[in-house]
Amino acid sequence: MYDQSSHTFLNFKGYGAVHEADHPADDFRENAWDDCRTTVEQTAAFLAAKAGIDASSTVLEVGDDCECLLIYLAQWFGCRGEGIFESAEFVRFAQDLGTNQRHRLDVGFRQASVMRLPYEPGSFTHVVSHGALHKVPDKPHSYAEIRRVLRSGGVFAFSDFYRPRASVSERTRTEVYDKFGWNDGYTLLKYHSALEEAGFEISSVLNVTGFLRRTFEGNAEAARARAEQMADAAARDKMLAFSSSCEEVQTAIDHGEVGWAIVVVRKLDAPGRKSS
Repeated sequence: MYDQSSHTFLNFKGYGAVHEADHPADDFRENAWDDCRTTVEQTAAFLAAKAGIDASSTVLEVGDDCECLLIYLAQWFGCRGEGIFESAEFVRFAQDLGTNQRHRLDVGFRQASVMRLPYEPGSFTHVVSHGALHKVPDKPHSYAEIRRVLRSGGVFAFSDFYRPRASVSERTRTEVYDKFGWNDGYTLLKYHSALEEAGFEISSVLNVTGFLRRTFEGNAEAARARAEQMADAAARDKMLAFSSSCEEVQTAIDHGEVGWAIVVVRKLDAPGRKSS
């Protein structure tokens, strides 16, 4: 069943409204976001809309050593915030990126882990993340840390890989999970229960696997085109290998072995107790 009000596929399986789709929801296209935007930019816009980020927000980004959401959010809304990354090199890159904006942004970046966030309780109104949390070895502990630094009623919004089925083929595990650093992951039902156990109330869980597939399809095509222009044989082979890996992800998605979701939850005052 598709809920037009929330742009979400809903499947009721005894857990209340469990947002699990048999067919991917094209929520990015439905909300008229331009295909010319980068994947990160489109994700930032979508998360901001779902999470209610505005000029009054104080945002923590848990990053993945790639292009950061926080720069876009600060540009668009004038919000304050910090981003954490595992890589010191990417922290320097993000700092330079923030400094080189036309207008000064009230953001900062530091090297830190979501397993031990260097902030006082209640420091942020929002925590956002894009494609980073599937690499965390202890998800429940990371959720507890995120909950700790959120204010009462604060919002945690993220996009992440999930595992649609209990088991995957050996080829998918070798060519996709291992190569892209994805662990076994949660199913959408497991995300739902783990976040509730951590003290969050589920706002929405949206299956956007179709968006992930389009992203990897574009990456594969771009890599092949770039390889054709390379004179160095070794560099060309590496680029073609990357293109092939992107095609493996598309195949895994088509086989129902890889999924991507956007999850939005709100901090409850006490774990296990829903707000009235």
